[in-house]
Amino acid sequence: MSVAVEERRYPDNAMRCPGPEEEVVKKEVMERLSRELRETTREKVQAAEYGLAVLEEKQLLQLRHDELEEEHDAVRQELQQLKEAFGQAYSNHRKVAADGESREESLIQESACKEAYYEQRVLVLQSDLRQSRNITTNTQSENERLAAINLEMREVSTMIESHLSGPRDEIAELIWSWW
Repeated sequence: MSVAVEERRYPDNAMRCPGPEEEVVKKEVMERLSRELRETTREKVQAAEYGLAVLEEKQLLQLRHDELEEEHDAVRQELQQLKEAFGQAYSNHRKVAADGESREESLIQESACKEAYYEQRVLVLQSDLRQSRNITTNTQSENERLAAINLEMREVSTMIESHLSGPRDEIAELIWSWW
């Protein structure tokens, strides 16, 4: 209650000349005002404490917010770097894969060419082998034929020599005798 309200309850002369009842009322009013003042002071102190606690919490939250912002920026930069690294790795992988496919196609084509060459070479060598075998067979047959002729010629030569050795001796005697 305000002082004006208190004054209205009590006439001016009652405030000036206090009696025992008025003293009790004044004492009660004073006690009530003291209680209200203490309560108001306590509420103000409590509000101030809450305000300080809120300020401290705000500062802590601001620090945490700043830390999270820094962490967020660092994570965002790391993510960007990872995206770039992934893009580079993916590009390299695609290039290596394309090079690998190209190299594989080249090797397959080269292998097919070599295979065709060697198949042709095998056919030529097989043909040469058949010709060599035919030549060998023909040569062996010719050698056998010539060996048979040679044997026959030796036999004929031996036979001629044996037939000629008798007349030769006679001719030699005749020649010696002529001298």
